[in-house]
Amino acid sequence: MIKIVGFFLKKYIYSRRREWLRYDSMFLILGIVISVAAVTVALALFEGYEATLKQTILDVNSHIYVFQPGHENLSEESVQELSDFLLSQPQVTVVAPIIMSSAMATKGTRIKGCLIRGVDWTRPELPTRYHGFVTRGTSHLEQKNDTVIGAKLASQLGVTVGDTISLISPLNSKVTPLGMSPTEFRCRIVGLYQSGMYEYDTKYVFLNISVAAAFTLHPEEYSMMEVKLTDDAVDSADFLAYRWSEEFGNQYQISSWIDFNGNLFALLNVEKWTVFIILSFLVLVAAFNVVSSVSTTILEKRREIGILKACGASNRLLKKIYLSKSLIVSVVSIILGLLVGVGIGSFLEAQHFFLLKGDVYFLDKINVAFPWQNLGITSVVALLIVYLTAQIPLRRISQLEVTAILRKE
Repeated sequence: MIKIVGFFLKKYIYSRRREWLRYDSMFLILGIVISVAAVTVALALFEGYEATLKQTILDVNSHIYVFQPGHENLSEESVQELSDFLLSQPQVTVVAPIIMSSAMATKGTRIKGCLIRGVDWTRPELPTRYHGFVTRGTSHLEQKNDTVIGAKLASQLGVTVGDTISLISPLNSKVTPLGMSPTEFRCRIVGLYQSGMYEYDTKYVFLNISVAAAFTLHPEEYSMMEVKLTDDAVDSADFLAYRWSEEFGNQYQISSWIDFNGNLFALLNVEKWTVFIILSFLVLVAAFNVVSSVSTTILEKRREIGILKACGASNRLLKKIYLSKSLIVSVVSIILGLLVGVGIGSFLEAQHFFLLKGDVYFLDKINVAFPWQNLGITSVVALLIVYLTAQIPLRRISQLEVTAILRKE
């Protein structure tokens, strides 16, 4: 039976009449290519956005945060205790204290809210990619009034490397005979920070950790400890945070990046597969061309079908022949659709004239990813839809009577 099916398939492919180039076959191919390409591009956009967003969040933020419950800061003794414990854990690679405080950055009449991060820039490695994201100027905060600010914050303030800005913090006010006086600090921009994530590039102002401590009026105190994990432990950060919190008897509040961003990625995952299911209906619509194409072919070849039946060919054999023809065309169409989808996705990632709104989508650049699992799922679902729809017209073969066909001929 396999040899017979193979004979007819070879005849179908190499026939001089090129049956696979007929209008109904071409519309079938075009419909599947477009629908599969649409599904491929949609999944690639979601996958690329999710992967880039996750990587950016993990680069800009640490994997685990340790701080005191309430509004208290960590003392130097607490920092030392935490450092000794965390560095003894096999999942931990880097630990560092930081100081964080809200403030207002001003330049002339322009005022923008910002978030001060006091870091020890002299460390060769920090829990975040601070040094790697400084795109202009330097990341070294050698002088007391040196600062690195977000590139988009600099654009909003109309400043660049070498300019000075003022940082004002009403939260850290000094008591004077005339009342409360907000803390003000003039600093010089030595570098611009650009992570690619709008929320951070419009807010972050980096100071040397000792300068930040003096600015917040809390010397020898730290806002929190940042912890960087090994690559294989990143996705289990929430479990590690819970376990370490238990070991400290809940003396410290330990949270992971998953606690702050888990709902966002869960929502993205649900949306991704919802879009996949909806766009799969495009493949279903395109597969209706299979019904039309196979039905037309059966009607045109009813004489040959009648002769084959008269020679002893079973309905099962005839169905396999016509089903195999449809599947060959469909497989080629699916492969072309995947290639077109990869091409369109790559073009969208490479182009620069259409960008995302960073204040809405967090990222300002389109990113795509093509994991083989998604390509495989798309191919299998498309092929399954084509296979099931092809069964509809194949039932007509069983309804054809040999004597009726041959009498009409």
